Amino acid sequence: MSMRGAKLAILALVSTLGFSALAETAHAQSGEIRIGWQPDPNVAFYLARDKGAFEKAGLKPEYVKFTASPPMFAALQSKSVDVVEIGLAPAMIGRSQGIDMTIFMVSVDVSNTNVLVVQSNQSVKSPADLKGKRVAALRGSTPYFGLVRYLDSGGLDLKDIQFIDLAAANVVPAFRRREIDGTWVWSPWQNMLIGMGGKRIVSNLDVGALSPQVWAVRTEWAKNNPQTLQKFLKAINEGFHYIKTDAPLAAKQLADTLNIDAAIAKQVLETNRYPDLAEQYVPTDALSLQGKDGNGGLKSVMKQAADFLLAQGVISKPVDIDSMIDAKPVEQYLKAK
Repeated sequence: MSMRGAKLAILALVSTLGFSALAETAHAQSGEIRIGWQPDPNVAFYLARDKGAFEKAGLKPEYVKFTASPPMFAALQSKSVDVVEIGLAPAMIGRSQGIDMTIFMVSVDVSNTNVLVVQSNQSVKSPADLKGKRVAALRGSTPYFGLVRYLDSGGLDLKDIQFIDLAAANVVPAFRRREIDGTWVWSPWQNMLIGMGGKRIVSNLDVGALSPQVWAVRTEWAKNNPQTLQKFLKAINEGFHYIKTDAPLAAKQLADTLNIDAAIAKQVLETNRYPDLAEQYVPTDALSLQGKDGNGGLKSVMKQAADFLLAQGVISKPVDIDSMIDAKPVEQYLKAK
């Protein structure tokens, strides 16, 4: 390529990049925000969406539904979404794969609804009772974390059971056909299994494997659009307010969105924990964004999960937890209230 051709190519590249940056800035200044979500117990979001809280905050939301994490990673990579709600373990898997996203808020703590459920004819009083049993969980998920922690507490590991790597959507039919003796799974599937006669044995909360769902944002987008992110926080916090003040409405929104029985939705709502933004910033909270002396709270939970994923070979390299969590957006929101 000639010198003149090289210069023209460079100018074209700069022009393209500049146009892309300007387009994204204009997109944000218009109040548009692309929100990636998954069908889970993220009730504050459902309430904010269906009560028009995003619009009242001055936003023009676009909702992008996902049913698995890998497509969400691709959307973040291609800048097709701006913020996403995701499980803690998948978030760290994505970050280990080079997805530049930052966690800035907890959506729901599902530690007490990530549960081991066994068939009605099974008697499980300790990890030893799972020896040789067919137990399902989705590898790399937070229920999988709970299962391994539970086995470890009894001096066992996955080799001592017949472990079956099974997606949550496939758990109910497998359980109904008695192809598995038990499964560690999240709501609403665990509630359905119990409704079929299954027995709840132990949860992630019981074994110290905290399991928050979190909101993550493209790091570059957050840096360029802080006010849009503040408006998003305002809308979500309104959703948290509805959970505390109108539980029947919250349960209805959950039931309608996930297409589940109203009674199950009520159980899920009552068993999960939904800390609002003020609670998430309390230093002593188990999921505090700022943590105890900068080391506890969500940061410690993330480190524990990251170490587990690395030891299990789910991720191939350590995740930089310090750079992956940012409490500043919530801190700014609370100071401005």
